[in-house]
Amino acid sequence: MPSTASQGLLSSIYQAQDWLKTRLANIDIFDEHYQNEAKTNPFYALGPIFYLVWFIVMLSGLILIIWYIPTKASAFDSILKIQHQIPFGGLIRGLHKYGADAMIIAATMRMFRMFLAADYKPGKEFNIAIGLITLLLSMYSGLTGYLLIWNQRAFWATKVFATFPTYMDQFPGMGDFYLPLVKSLHLGWNTAEFLLGAGGAITQETITRFFSLHLAFSLIPLIFVELYFYKTGYVRIPLNWTKRSIITGMLVVVAVILPAAIGARSNPDVTPLPILSDWYFLGLYQMYKYLEPVVATEITLVIPLSVILIPFIDGWITGPEKDIMKRPLVLMTCIMAMINWVIFSFLIIFNIANIHNDPPYWRAFLFLMIDVGIVWQLALVWQNKDVQQRVKAARGAMVMGILAAIQTLSALAYYYMARTEMFLSPITQSFTYWLFKPLMGGSGEAAEAAVREAVKAKVDYWSYQELLARGGTVPAQETVTKIQEVCQQSTPLDGFFQLVPTFLKDPKYIIDHITPEMLKKAPDLAYIMDHPGQFGLTSIPDLQYHGLIDFMVSNRWCFDYVTFCDRMAGLVLSVNVVNGKPLPYPLEVPALDWFWMVGGALAMVLSFWTYAWCQKAKQAKPAAQPAAASAS
Repeated sequence: MPSTASQGLLSSIYQAQDWLKTRLANIDIFDEHYQNEAKTNPFYALGPIFYLVWFIVMLSGLILIIWYIPTKASAFDSILKIQHQIPFGGLIRGLHKYGADAMIIAATMRMFRMFLAADYKPGKEFNIAIGLITLLLSMYSGLTGYLLIWNQRAFWATKVFATFPTYMDQFPGMGDFYLPLVKSLHLGWNTAEFLLGAGGAITQETITRFFSLHLAFSLIPLIFVELYFYKTGYVRIPLNWTKRSIITGMLVVVAVILPAAIGARSNPDVTPLPILSDWYFLGLYQMYKYLEPVVATEITLVIPLSVILIPFIDGWITGPEKDIMKRPLVLMTCIMAMINWVIFSFLIIFNIANIHNDPPYWRAFLFLMIDVGIVWQLALVWQNKDVQQRVKAARGAMVMGILAAIQTLSALAYYYMARTEMFLSPITQSFTYWLFKPLMGGSGEAAEAAVREAVKAKVDYWSYQELLARGGTVPAQETVTKIQEVCQQSTPLDGFFQLVPTFLKDPKYIIDHITPEMLKKAPDLAYIMDHPGQFGLTSIPDLQYHGLIDFMVSNRWCFDYVTFCDRMAGLVLSVNVVNGKPLPYPLEVPALDWFWMVGGALAMVLSFWTYAWCQKAKQAKPAAQPAAASAS
């Protein structure tokens, strides 16, 4: 007989399998499960409309390839030829451009419909992810196609976009200072290199890769979608020929009345102001004006993750409920997203952005809309007199409490970020250093003092191993030697940090496998290769971490902690970016930010209080049953 524990494990596995099978069976790529609803409700025809327009875009694109030449020298001229010399070339190009826009509009409207109508219930949460993928593929297909015109606006918009991935190198735990002896894994830089080539510049390699990606974003998904329809037997486009003709005719009319723009030939030496992308990325570009690039990049990654999680969160909070007025958290989130996108797009079109005064307003709006949704949702629980419904609402109150707690933690992090002008990565690393500091004993204070001296002397202390291995006179050698001595101090966790890879443990491997790319990314290796007589195979510095302190110092986490402490203690002056006047740290938090910071904490308290109240109703429920029985 299997044990109780094994039975429980098997039961959990079977439940997980059933959960997954249900959601896979309910996958709905283009509203194929809503064909009856589409007959009376046009919003449920958005999926078939997307698929129809996709075919129009693909067909027009394949025709354009006949004359398009994807080279720097000929791309713009080939567009001119298509537009003005090829019969119906302008119309075909217009169908391609406005069809792509129609795809994005249909995908966006479909996403909002799915949230507002709760089309992810019951057991259809994966459909939100499918809808998001179709939207993102449409947007990035449009983005890659945008550059192919090779005009001034597209060139500079792509140049701005191309810098975004590089900021991933500054994310907490994987930034420029992680694995410092090879200047990190360069995940962000390598992503940009993959997209653009040529060291991250906009060159012939870029247009070649964008042309390939532009085709891949449409052709590869189309193959998988066709296999899906072939296997399931669903009708691909359940629209009659009248509706298909109307949609196609609308695209033709727009393409004739508003010919697709060509613009001016790209000029790398002249920067247009403002730099504008195509319309669907305008709101995102405005957000990047307001934020430090690394923070904006982090938010850009958080947005799609949040979209995927919302159906599950809503299911935990409201159960099978589909009425949008009884799901205010989702309602307020949708309203917030739409208003932010519309206003940000408006501001960038008219080149309106005060990066010093505007952010507190939209930060407060963003978070307070979520807080209003939480409190509104809680109010519905408070008004419900049904004890059973209150009991069921306990889990939802707990989930909302966790959401509000995340906002409260974000507010706490923002508080220190605003007061010290340090961003998420250094703040996180400062906190991590503080957690590990008790294990360092007195060596922690010694490391911090040595780092302060090195910063004052303007020496690259984090490369102390290479500096000392070179021999001769080293700038601030006494300070560098002191850092080396501190980094050799032992702690209980040294064995763990010695396992952190640096990829340069074997000197002979370095000499035998050195590449020009490695030399660009690690100047210290270049020095070794330029001075072979100065380094024997055994004299190349030990590039393995010696332990906890070495890791914290070499990755500048100790430096982040020192900077944070000195600024919070008022030992450093800042310079006001507006008037250039010196300001003492810590700085003041903008008054408007206190609204959302306090609002999140208040929503958290109310949510956890509601959870306790619902749990109390759960405990009182069994006691009420005997009384009812005796009364009968």
